[in-house]
Amino acid sequence: MLLGLGTAMVYPALIASVSDHAHPGWRANALGTYRFWRDIGCAAGALVAGVLADALGLNATIVAAAALTAASGLLAARLIKDKAAH
Repeated sequence: MLLGLGTAMVYPALIASVSDHAHPGWRANALGTYRFWRDIGCAAGALVAGVLADALGLNATIVAAAALTAASGLLAARLIKDKAAH
C-alpha cells in the first residue's frame, strides 16, 4: 500500500518534469521514451533484486537499491537544468 501511495505522489511530478524539459515538437516521444525506460526498470529491477537477494541476502539488496536510487537522483540533479536559469 505504501509503495502505491508513494508512486501516486511522485509519478505526476516526474511526468510534469519530462514534459517541462521537452520541446513541444518531441514531447510525445520524450514521454513515451520515459515511460518505456521506467517500465523496463520496474521489471528488470524486480528480477535483479530477486537474484541479488538470493545471492547476497535481503539486506544487501536493500542497500543496493538505496545506493542506485541515490546515484540516479544525484545524476539527474547534475544533468537536468532548470528552465528558469536559461
